[in-house]
Amino acid sequence: MVTAVVAILEQSSTPVRRRKLLEELERRGHRLSLAGLNRVLQYCSESGLTVEGPEGARLRP
Repeated sequence: MVTAVVAILEQSSTPVRRRKLLEELERRGHRLSLAGLNRVLQYCSESGLTVEGPEGARLRP
């Protein structure tokens, strides 16, 4: 699931909000709850892959 989230963030030039991530994941065939997405984003943040702000999540530069 981390790979799918990172792929979505790579394709976006702006930060992506959680609801938009959930919609895009489902469109790509990955059904996930908000709680599950929160865990994935927490893992990505702790691993240094992403940064989260008030406008959403983005890949770390």
